[in-house]
Amino acid sequence: MNGLANFLLPNEPTCIVACSAGSARFWLSETRFGDWKLLTEISDDQAANRGAEFSSDRPGRSFDIVGEGRHAMSQKVSGQEHQTMQFARDIASFLNGAIAASKVTSLVILAAPAVLGYLRSELSDSALRAVSLSHPINLANLEEAEIREYFE
Repeated sequence: MNGLANFLLPNEPTCIVACSAGSARFWLSETRFGDWKLLTEISDDQAANRGAEFSSDRPGRSFDIVGEGRHAMSQKVSGQEHQTMQFARDIASFLNGAIAASKVTSLVILAAPAVLGYLRSELSDSALRAVSLSHPINLANLEEAEIREYFE
């Protein structure tokens, strides 16, 4: 049994998004048991790359503020993580716009665990209030019918 079987979709215009670090699909459900209409798909081919493909150079060097030493500079986030954060911003931008334009009143977010936290941090306050369900599960590569089965 999956964690979504007991969840009923809202009986109002709802945007359902299934996303991973490299792809996202958005559907509109007008009613709880109605058909889903594909709104759009977005993808980021770079986000699926291995971490080594983002950084090929050695870290830069910097002088100490005090003294004469030089040290290697480290990156705060990896290139892959940065790309995932940027893609999460793109997904959030779509969802924020849909809520702001009153195209949907509720959001159901099914996101890979590595993406969900970034995505939630990029959602506007009104979009966060509209979230009916956010679940850390990667269903981005499944067909619509297979995703719908999770709610039955």
